[in-house]
Amino acid sequence: MNKRKFMVMGIVGVIVSIAILYQLREYVAVYNRVEQVDVSPQPMMAAPSPILVGKTIVIDAGHGGKDAGAIGQSGINEKDLTLQTALNIKQELETRTGAKVILTRKEDDFLSLAERADLSNEQKADLFISLHCDAFEEGSVGGITSYYYRHEDYEVAQTIHSLLYQDFLQTRDRGVLYGDFQVLRDNEAPSVLLELGYISNVEDENRIQSHLFQTHAAKSITDGIITFLLKDK
Repeated sequence: MNKRKFMVMGIVGVIVSIAILYQLREYVAVYNRVEQVDVSPQPMMAAPSPILVGKTIVIDAGHGGKDAGAIGQSGINEKDLTLQTALNIKQELETRTGAKVILTRKEDDFLSLAERADLSNEQKADLFISLHCDAFEEGSVGGITSYYYRHEDYEVAQTIHSLLYQDFLQTRDRGVLYGDFQVLRDNEAPSVLLELGYISNVEDENRIQSHLFQTHAAKSITDGIITFLLKDK
């Protein structure tokens, strides 16, 4: 009886020892995993490079207030589309370049053409971009046109225009043309007027209103501005 009891106790002791060793091994494994976790500080995202700090860019949202501009097939007003595009470009420029960006209007306000050019001159702008949408009696007419007034402004107009078409824009390329517009003619800064499509054309109108176009246009126009203003550096 004592011998059997002794054997049972021995077996129980072995089982307890095995259990203790198993728990100890599990503890060590967990400890090692914790030790292997990378808790070192992660590098922060680099801030956008202030490549255009010191530069002043005026973005002119065409029309506004009592001047609705062209009216699209769906009834949308040109003044609303140009303001949305201007706000998007401002955000893109400030995020990526550190430039001082001035809007001729931030809301649905009316400004004369002279006031727009005067603002640019008063701010001693390094570049002036005026945004518009075209319209025509014939609904099949579509496409994007970029205008310049002075011969020396052809380069920036061509740069921005070509970048608008570089990745995406399934619409007619109407080219870079001379345009005798007051906001260009009376402006002391290099100046471009962009007609971003015909809102009398259903396809153009839908494209201009799309998030894809607004995002692409803001990026491409910003790319063109950067390319032009850094060309001599």
